[in-house]
Amino acid sequence: MHLIHVRLCRLADGEPAQEMAREILATAAPGEGVEHVAVHRVSGRETVVGLFLRVQSLAVAEETAAAVCLRALSRHPAWGFVAVSCGAVLVWSLLES
Repeated sequence: MHLIHVRLCRLADGEPAQEMAREILATAAPGEGVEHVAVHRVSGRETVVGLFLRVQSLAVAEETAAAVCLRALSRHPAWGFVAVSCGAVLVWSLLES
């Protein structure tokens, strides 16, 4: 299982749409391995989407997370977000033990 963060940004302040996590998960194809999606507002303009993927490699997880988020953003232009980064998350507490 891989956790990938996709950082989103938009021009105007505001809350991310309440249905965003559900809609991003629904955008994923059955074979893409997306198990769970969480959306967290970082600031007025920045939001982070966390995708948990069950795939064979980290590279595939990052590619898939980016593709799924870009598809969802293109289907929901009213959200006003663009993706600015996508990558694996380091969990420092696990690295320290």
